[in-house]
Amino acid sequence: MAAEKLSWVKVDPSSLPEALKTKWNTLAKASAAQKAAREDFEAAFVSASQKAKKIPAEKTVLFGYRFGGLAIAMADKDDAAKPTKGAVSWF
Repeated sequence: MAAEKLSWVKVDPSSLPEALKTKWNTLAKASAAQKAAREDFEAAFVSASQKAKKIPAEKTVLFGYRFGGLAIAMADKDDAAKPTKGAVSWF
């Protein structure tokens, strides 16, 4: 089955009807709260792991949350700090 190319259209939330605008604002606030909670959890996890000497000084912890779970990986601090280059050719 061939992959379908999708055409994304950016929607201006301020142009939505009031009922949808209210729901959008609720979603945006929940998203911001989730981001803050994630950052707080990750900082506490790293701090506790450093106290327990689970993370070598030259490593940093990366987090994954796929399928509602929690996964971590350790990477060299230099590797983790490199910016991503956006889209890449896979094959």
